[in-house]
Formats: sequence, C-alpha cells, structure tokens
Amino acid sequence: MISGPFNFDQIKPIDPLLALFPTGQYGIEHAYRVFKLVERISEFEKLEDDQVQILKFCALFADIGREENQMNSNVGLKSYEKISKQNFLDKDIFKNELTRFLFQSLNSEEILENLNQFKIENRSEAIFLYKILKDALALDAFRFGNFCAADLTLSNSKKLVLFASQFHRKELKQDIILEEIENWLKEI
Repeated sequence: MISGPFNFDQIKPIDPLLALFPTGQYGIEHAYRVFKLVERISEFEKLEDDQVQILKFCALFADIGREENQMNSNVGLKSYEKISKQNFLDKDIFKNELTRFLFQSLNSEEILENLNQFKIENRSEAIFLYKILKDALALDAFRFGNFCAADLTLSNSKKLVLFASQFHRKELKQDIILEEIENWLKEI
C-alpha cells in the first residue's frame, strides 16, 4: 500500500521507445498499422529499399508530436523535432531533406509550395513517397469508422482496402510490436 501522495509522472516506462508515442488513438498501435500499410503499398509499387526504409521510418514516427490526441497543424514538424531530440536521425539514411519534407508535409494542403522549401533533387520521387505515406495514413482511418476510398490517391493503395479493414480489427500486442520495431531499427 502506498502512503502519501503518489506522483505518476515519476514512473519511468519499461521501454524508452514506447515513451516516444502518445497514448490513445495515435499511439504505438496506430504507428505500427501505418508502418505495415506503408510496407504493403511499397511492395506493390516495387520501391527501392532506401525508399521503403524512409517511408517506414516516417510512418512510425509521424504522429509522435501529437499532444493529448489533439488534431493540430504542426504535428509533422513537432514529430520531426521530437525524433531529432531523441537522436533517431543518427542513421545517415534518415538525415536528408526528403525525410524532413515527408514529416513536415503531412499536415500541409500546399504540397508543391512546401516542396519548394527543401533541397530535393528528385521532386517527383518526393511527391510519390508523400502520396504513399498519406494513403497509408488514410487506410488506417478504418479505426475511426470514417474511411473514404476517395481519399486514396494511388491505385495500389486501393487494393489494400480489405487488408486495412481486417488489419484494424486485429488485436495487436505492444511487446510484439516493440520487438519488431526495435529489430527493424537495428537492421537498418
């Protein structure tokens, strides 16, 4: 029995990776579903390994900047800043303008205007990867009950509607998710 006031803020999470993710609807389960959806779309699109790795990285950490499950326009930028502070950008594959563009464009309606802020050689690749990431996020909208196939831009993403519908109902276990993510981060 605990005597006196107990400060829950002093509890350290068991896994520091888990501590990066917000609680609630944009937590690690959401990140994992988007991670797997990006992986599937990338298979259909026959992307190069570097492209897939960048997309998976962005999918995992796209929403870690959310505060109290609130919708806000700076989520991508806040997420990028948070992973920068946590030294997740220490791998060369993620230290680039493309990764920054993908994070910071997630909540932008002006994608081409946003693209002009970055020194990216292959602009068509950047826009294509952005569309894959946005489609994966849209496919995960099944969990809210407001999925709309018209929100998908790529034909290969539309092939995954049934998969996404079934995947969102699947019970996900945090320890298995964390193990897969940690193994992936070690491999890249």
